[in-house]
Amino acid sequence: MSQVVFATNEQLSFVGGLARWMAPPDAPSAAKHAERGEVAPAPTSAHEVESSKYEMECVAMEAKGDFKELSERLCTALNERLASAPEGEVEVAYTVLLQLLLKWEVLEGSLMRLAGELASSADQRPLLRRKVLLEMFGVINQHDFAELRFPLLTLLLSFCARAGCLNDLLGGSSKRIATVEGWIEAWKLSETQKKELWGIVFDAHVDDAIATYEHAMKYLPLHDPKDLTSDTKLRDRLVKAAVVILRSPDLPTCDKLVQLPIVAALASHKQYAPLSRMLNIFAREMYSSYLDFYAETSTQAFMKEQDLEHAACERKMRLLSLTSLCVVNKELTYAAVAEALKVDVDQVEHWVVEAISAGLITAKMDQVRSAIVVSSCLEREFGKEQFGRLRTSLEQWGTSVQGLLKVVLESKASA
Repeated sequence: MSQVVFATNEQLSFVGGLARWMAPPDAPSAAKHAERGEVAPAPTSAHEVESSKYEMECVAMEAKGDFKELSERLCTALNERLASAPEGEVEVAYTVLLQLLLKWEVLEGSLMRLAGELASSADQRPLLRRKVLLEMFGVINQHDFAELRFPLLTLLLSFCARAGCLNDLLGGSSKRIATVEGWIEAWKLSETQKKELWGIVFDAHVDDAIATYEHAMKYLPLHDPKDLTSDTKLRDRLVKAAVVILRSPDLPTCDKLVQLPIVAALASHKQYAPLSRMLNIFAREMYSSYLDFYAETSTQAFMKEQDLEHAACERKMRLLSLTSLCVVNKELTYAAVAEALKVDVDQVEHWVVEAISAGLITAKMDQVRSAIVVSSCLEREFGKEQFGRLRTSLEQWGTSVQGLLKVVLESKASA
């Protein structure tokens, strides 16, 4: 088995060892032994192996100081062995080559080509490729190659996304946002770089509704609404985010998304006006509004095109409508809920249980009085009206605390 040969004395340089691994020479006198039908004895050390033409050429180029041409030659040869040589040897070979490029001061001009070849395939030896790309990323940070940092990072992120190992790089769902924001802050990235970075992260998580919402709230505000007309990638990402969020049963609210100017701009695009209207209904309106919207032929065609199922949207809107009722009423009759949700009275308890299970409301059902007693509920949106209710609740709570404190003080004084 071929191995990377490290220099142990002046007779064999690192260049010679690397070139010998890339193009292994024949053993000494192998041709003569073959003529006699004999097997040539194995060499006892690396120095007993005759140098190949490729090795001698590489060593000569190093001696002349032809570092740029030599680096290109070594990069090409290493890429050719990437798929077939043992993974451990390939990793060592890249480590040696990186150190040589640093020594010759040609790393800056060679790295992105080398990294691009590594990232060209996410199917063939993905873990090895990721490991070497991470090593490259570590080298440029260690030696402060600021100009290479961002392009190599985006290349690494795109590769990991295709290879299905992006979470390992970003730290998983709990650290993903903080990791990206850390890079942005530490490197003082430009607005263009921020867009590119968040775009890559967004694209990698479009199957996860919660992640899509989080990333959309980071990516979309970076753009001006007028960009929707000219930037097709931006428009596709916005539409994809909206559809994924509307479709998800685990993500009930979308009020923050609707408040973004770029999302509001969808209403002026004829093709996506139904999506804009739908987002607003899901953000703040009631089930009856959804039914009126769905009754339109253009709406049904749009929902079919975007794979939005009517039954799933109905369920979500009924739960959201029940939540809105609970926001403004601490007690609800079964009849009032049935009317708002367009269901029979005997189905009301089912919907209350669904809303409780989804974490939308906290409530108890009084079956004797056919009433729902609400303890707390999720706010579908938070604006001036919601802030006013919050302030009133806090004032009432403060008054109650003051009353309780007064009782305690009076009790202590009379004791």
